[in-house]
Amino acid sequence: MKKFWAAFFAFLTIVSFSTFADDLTISDAEPYDTKAVPQWVKDVRRGEIITLGSWPFTTLLVSISYSFGMFAAHNWDSSYFRNPFSSSGEGYSYSEIKGILLTSAAISVGIGVTDLIVNIVKREKAKKKRNAEQLKNITVTPVDSGQDRMFIFEGSKKEYLFGDLESAVF
Repeated sequence: MKKFWAAFFAFLTIVSFSTFADDLTISDAEPYDTKAVPQWVKDVRRGEIITLGSWPFTTLLVSISYSFGMFAAHNWDSSYFRNPFSSSGEGYSYSEIKGILLTSAAISVGIGVTDLIVNIVKREKAKKKRNAEQLKNITVTPVDSGQDRMFIFEGSKKEYLFGDLESAVF
Protein backbone atom coordinates (compact mmCIF):
# COMPACT_ATOMS: atom_id res chain seq x y z
CA MET A 1 0.00 0.00 0.00
CA LYS A 2 2.88 2.35 0.78
CA LYS A 3 4.32 1.78 -2.69
CA PHE A 4 0.99 2.71 -4.25
CA TRP A 5 0.79 6.02 -2.36
CA ALA A 6 4.44 6.82 -3.08
CA ALA A 7 3.89 6.20 -6.80
CA PHE A 8 0.64 8.18 -6.73
CA PHE A 9 2.26 11.23 -5.11
CA ALA A 10 5.27 11.00 -7.45
CA PHE A 11 2.92 10.94 -10.46
CA LEU A 12 0.87 13.80 -9.04
CA THR A 13 4.00 15.88 -8.45
CA ILE A 14 5.32 15.31 -11.96
CA VAL A 15 1.96 16.11 -13.57
CA SER A 16 1.40 19.24 -11.46
CA PHE A 17 4.87 20.64 -12.21
CA SER A 18 4.52 20.01 -15.91
CA THR A 19 1.06 21.65 -16.16
CA PHE A 20 2.17 24.84 -14.45
CA ALA A 21 5.56 25.02 -16.16
CA ASP A 22 6.21 28.15 -18.16
CA ASP A 23 7.00 27.58 -21.80
CA LEU A 24 10.48 28.78 -22.65
CA THR A 25 11.22 29.45 -26.26
CA ILE A 26 14.66 29.76 -27.77
CA SER A 27 14.05 33.43 -28.50
CA ASP A 28 13.65 34.12 -24.75
CA ALA A 29 17.16 32.89 -23.94
CA GLU A 30 19.86 35.53 -23.82
CA PRO A 31 23.26 34.74 -25.30
CA TYR A 32 26.15 34.42 -22.87
CA ASP A 33 28.36 37.48 -22.79
CA THR A 34 31.98 36.54 -22.12
CA LYS A 35 32.73 40.03 -20.77
CA ALA A 36 29.91 39.90 -18.21
CA VAL A 37 32.04 37.93 -15.76
CA PRO A 38 35.52 39.27 -14.89
CA GLN A 39 38.50 36.99 -15.42
CA TRP A 40 39.44 36.91 -11.74
CA VAL A 41 35.98 35.49 -10.89
CA LYS A 42 36.48 32.74 -13.46
CA ASP A 43 39.92 31.99 -12.00
CA VAL A 44 38.61 31.79 -8.44
CA ARG A 45 35.71 29.58 -9.56
CA ARG A 46 38.11 27.23 -11.34
CA GLY A 47 40.27 27.07 -8.21
CA GLU A 48 37.20 26.31 -6.10
CA ILE A 49 36.12 23.50 -8.43
CA ILE A 50 39.59 21.96 -8.44
CA THR A 51 39.85 22.25 -4.66
CA LEU A 52 36.49 20.58 -4.01
CA GLY A 53 37.05 18.02 -6.77
CA SER A 54 40.40 16.92 -5.41
CA TRP A 55 39.23 16.63 -1.80
CA PRO A 56 37.82 13.05 -1.99
CA PHE A 57 40.98 11.80 -3.67
CA THR A 58 43.29 13.54 -1.23
CA THR A 59 41.22 12.21 1.68
CA LEU A 60 41.59 8.68 0.37
CA LEU A 61 45.33 9.07 -0.18
CA VAL A 62 45.89 10.73 3.21
CA SER A 63 43.95 8.00 5.05
CA ILE A 64 45.88 5.24 3.26
CA SER A 65 49.17 7.06 3.91
CA TYR A 66 48.27 7.52 7.58
CA SER A 67 47.40 3.82 7.93
CA PHE A 68 50.62 2.77 6.22
CA GLY A 69 52.63 5.25 8.32
CA MET A 70 51.18 3.92 11.58
CA PHE A 71 51.81 0.37 10.39
CA ALA A 72 55.45 1.18 9.60
CA ALA A 73 56.02 3.24 12.76
CA HIS A 74 54.99 0.32 15.01
CA ASN A 75 57.46 -2.13 13.51
CA TRP A 76 54.97 -3.58 10.99
CA ASP A 77 52.65 -4.87 13.71
CA SER A 78 49.36 -5.78 12.01
CA SER A 79 47.28 -4.55 14.94
CA TYR A 80 48.29 -0.95 14.06
CA PHE A 81 47.15 -1.16 10.44
CA ARG A 82 43.83 0.66 10.05
CA ASN A 83 41.87 -0.32 6.98
CA PRO A 84 40.17 2.80 5.58
CA PHE A 85 37.53 0.62 3.89
CA SER A 86 36.66 -1.40 6.98
CA SER A 87 32.99 -1.49 7.89
CA SER A 88 33.66 -2.94 11.34
CA GLY A 89 34.21 -0.84 14.45
CA GLU A 90 38.02 -1.00 14.30
CA GLY A 91 38.35 2.21 12.30
CA TYR A 92 39.94 5.51 13.17
CA SER A 93 39.36 7.47 16.35
CA TYR A 94 37.70 10.90 16.30
CA SER A 95 41.02 12.76 16.56
CA GLU A 96 42.50 10.65 13.75
CA ILE A 97 39.53 11.36 11.49
CA LYS A 98 39.77 15.06 12.29
CA GLY A 99 43.49 15.06 11.47
CA ILE A 100 42.97 13.16 8.22
CA LEU A 101 40.19 15.49 7.07
CA LEU A 102 42.09 18.66 7.96
CA THR A 103 45.24 17.40 6.27
CA SER A 104 43.37 16.42 3.12
CA ALA A 105 41.54 19.78 3.10
CA ALA A 106 44.86 21.63 3.37
CA ILE A 107 46.35 19.59 0.53
CA SER A 108 43.26 20.18 -1.63
CA VAL A 109 43.42 23.93 -1.02
CA GLY A 110 47.10 23.79 -1.92
CA ILE A 111 46.25 22.05 -5.19
CA GLY A 112 43.58 24.65 -6.01
CA VAL A 113 45.82 27.61 -5.17
CA THR A 114 48.69 26.08 -7.18
CA ASP A 115 46.40 25.72 -10.19
CA LEU A 116 45.25 29.32 -9.76
CA ILE A 117 48.83 30.63 -9.66
CA VAL A 118 49.92 28.51 -12.64
CA ASN A 119 47.01 29.76 -14.76
CA ILE A 120 47.63 33.40 -13.84
CA VAL A 121 51.35 33.09 -14.67
CA LYS A 122 50.60 31.36 -17.99
CA ARG A 123 48.08 34.04 -18.95
CA GLU A 124 50.49 36.88 -18.07
CA LYS A 125 53.29 35.19 -19.99
CA ALA A 126 51.07 34.81 -23.08
CA LYS A 127 49.99 38.45 -22.73
CA LYS A 128 53.63 39.63 -22.62
CA LYS A 129 54.42 37.49 -25.65
CA ARG A 130 51.48 38.97 -27.59
CA ASN A 131 52.57 42.50 -26.66
CA ALA A 132 56.16 41.77 -27.72
CA GLU A 133 54.96 40.41 -31.07
CA GLN A 134 52.83 43.50 -31.60
CA LEU A 135 55.83 45.73 -30.91
CA LYS A 136 57.99 43.71 -33.29
CA ASN A 137 55.54 44.24 -36.17
CA ILE A 138 55.53 48.05 -35.99
CA THR A 139 57.38 49.86 -38.74
CA VAL A 140 57.90 53.60 -38.39
CA THR A 141 58.43 55.47 -41.65
CA PRO A 142 59.35 59.18 -41.52
CA VAL A 143 57.70 61.29 -44.20
CA ASP A 144 58.59 64.92 -44.95
CA SER A 145 55.60 67.17 -45.58
CA GLY A 146 56.97 70.65 -45.71
CA GLN A 147 58.47 71.70 -42.39
CA ASP A 148 56.74 69.11 -40.16
CA ARG A 149 57.71 65.49 -40.00
CA MET A 150 55.00 62.86 -39.84
CA PHE A 151 55.37 59.27 -38.78
CA ILE A 152 53.31 56.55 -40.43
CA PHE A 153 52.70 53.33 -38.55
CA GLU A 154 52.20 50.31 -40.75
CA GLY A 155 49.89 47.65 -39.45
CA SER A 156 46.35 47.64 -38.20
CA LYS A 157 44.97 50.61 -36.32
CA LYS A 158 46.00 50.88 -32.64
CA GLU A 159 48.16 47.76 -32.64
CA TYR A 160 50.97 49.74 -31.08
CA LEU A 161 48.93 50.98 -28.12
CA PHE A 162 48.89 49.27 -24.72
CA GLY A 163 46.28 49.19 -22.00
CA ASP A 164 43.45 51.68 -22.28
CA LEU A 165 45.25 54.14 -24.57
CA GLU A 166 43.10 55.43 -27.41
CA SER A 167 45.75 57.49 -29.20
CA ALA A 168 49.37 58.50 -28.92
CA VAL A 169 51.41 61.44 -30.16
CA PHE A 170 55.02 60.87 -31.23
